[in-house]
Parts: sequence; C-alpha cells; structure tokens
Amino acid sequence: MEHTLGGDTSEGPRLPALGMPMERAFAAHVDVTRRELRRNAELSDEVRVLREKNDRLERRSDRLEEQNERLEEQVETLRLQVSQLMSQHGQIVDVMQEHDGRITENRTDIAETQAMVQASDAMLNAWAAQFIEEPPAEDDGPQFEAEDLEEGEFNEDPDEDPEEDDDDDGDAASDISHVSMDSD
Repeated sequence: MEHTLGGDTSEGPRLPALGMPMERAFAAHVDVTRRELRRNAELSDEVRVLREKNDRLERRSDRLEEQNERLEEQVETLRLQVSQLMSQHGQIVDVMQEHDGRITENRTDIAETQAMVQASDAMLNAWAAQFIEEPPAEDDGPQFEAEDLEEGEFNEDPDEDPEEDDDDDGDAASDISHVSMDSD
C-alpha cells in the first residue's frame, strides 16, 4: 500500500492519515472498499448490459449484411433483366418499324391495285359496250303474218325467196350450207 502525503491527488486506494486509530482507519478502509465494490458491481452491470446490447447489435448487423448481400444479388439480377428488356425493346422497335414500312407499302400497293381494277373495269365496260346492240328505234312488228301461220308456211326470213326452197332435195348438209350468221 502506498502512503499518501498531504498534497497527493492521485486516485487509488488511500491510506489513513497518521495518528488515526486503527479501528477507525479499518472502518474507513472497509467503507471505501464497499463503495468500490458497489461501483465495480454497477460498472459490471453496465458492462454486461452494454455487452448484451453489443451482441444484439452484432447479430442485427450480421442479418443486415446478409440481407444487403441478397439485395445486391437481386439488384444485379434486375440490372441484367433490364439490360435484356432494353435489348428486346430495341428489337421490338425495329420489328415495329419494319412492319410499319410493310403496312405503308401494302397500303400503297392496295391503292395502286384499286386504281388498276377501276381502270380495268372501265376498259372492260367500254369493250363490252361495243358488243351490246341497242334495240331498234322503230318496232317493225312481227316478221311473219298471222295468215302465214294458218297456211302452214313458216318462213324464218320473209325476205328469202320461197322458190329457192322448192329446189331443196332434202339434204341436211345443203340446208346447213345456206345458213349464214350475222356478226355485227
């Protein structure tokens, strides 16, 4: 133990002053020791509480680090997915532009085809009009007379000479050779 001189301000166990009775010095020493024990016990409790808090914080920190690592992996996965999506988006934009071009070409082709069909229809109608005969302006009436029906003569052509039929020898081939077609 150390002896304390009058001006000593160091902290630590102090010896009783000289001339103090031993019982009183011992009682003072016991009081100081008890105070130190209480203080040490309080400090030990505080240290224990701090250690428990530190352990909880370390466990929480470990969990957060694990969670952070998982999040970093997820972020990296998301970055890759975003990159792939951007690439796919670019491909989709290219395809859409190509389809827009094709649609425009198709619309142009459709318009040209419609114009060609209309022109073809007009040409066909004009061509067909050349072959359509208009009915005669005057109605000449029937080309045979009712009297002819009663007599049994059925001339198809009233302008035909009836004596030519008398020369007919009944040969079908000769009948056909006399038939003529109008192709006006």
